[in-house]
Amino acid sequence: MEEQKDITIQHPEVWELLLSIGNQRVDYILYTPTVAGSLMIGHVARIDDSLQSLEDAVYDTPELLNEYKRVRVIVHSQHFVLLPIETADEDCTVLVRSAFPADDGDVAVNALPLSGVKIAYLMPKGIKAFLDRTLNYPQLFHHLYPLCEHFKSLNDSDDMSRMFLNLNAESMDMAIYRKGAFLCANSYQFTNANDAAFFALNAWRSNGLDQLSDELQLMGDGTMRAAMTPMLREFVKYVMPAVYPAVAMQLGRNAMQAPLELILLALCE
Repeated sequence: MEEQKDITIQHPEVWELLLSIGNQRVDYILYTPTVAGSLMIGHVARIDDSLQSLEDAVYDTPELLNEYKRVRVIVHSQHFVLLPIETADEDCTVLVRSAFPADDGDVAVNALPLSGVKIAYLMPKGIKAFLDRTLNYPQLFHHLYPLCEHFKSLNDSDDMSRMFLNLNAESMDMAIYRKGAFLCANSYQFTNANDAAFFALNAWRSNGLDQLSDELQLMGDGTMRAAMTPMLREFVKYVMPAVYPAVAMQLGRNAMQAPLELILLALCE
């Protein structure tokens, strides 16, 4: 990913900052809705996955510390539960702690209004407090939020069932829709493409998708897509690349170089 150096923001009060917090790096994009093509992309490495390394990464990146119009942060967490949107946040907290009793991290809850669910998830202790005191009233989102909400908006009135996979070198996010209705989502970690294909096909079968008529769309890491596509096509007739959202190019011609999850979150207004 090509990033821009020496980012200087004039009038940050009309700009938006989106961050994605990973164990090894923090990715971010900056843009202002008032100027087409304004997208700026950057990342900063973390020494390890400790809270101190996150603090150092943010404090050492001056462009993250401005008083922006809006700040949205994606938090990666494998400890999460999906619940009906009617579930009270207090009950969501109890349920996610019950599901992962050994994890004493902080709890956050996101409502996904289009998908009709809530995601309750755990993050390392102290991250939320650090972000709240350092950034300008940040909104926190689980990493599945942009994938689920973006593709729900595209499949809202569709007669076809689809699985969407966002691939990285060692992880995969999944969202499934049955004839326009949100069905489920999950996130996997793996060591090779064979395992990733197994997880995807097991979810395909478990959710009753049709191997002859439904679609499996892939996005993300090109190497993983190339490795998985022939494996998946042995069992699913329609395996294809997902169409990159054309509206994202209005943010900037470099939009395809930014992490997909950040671009999708930018489109989830």
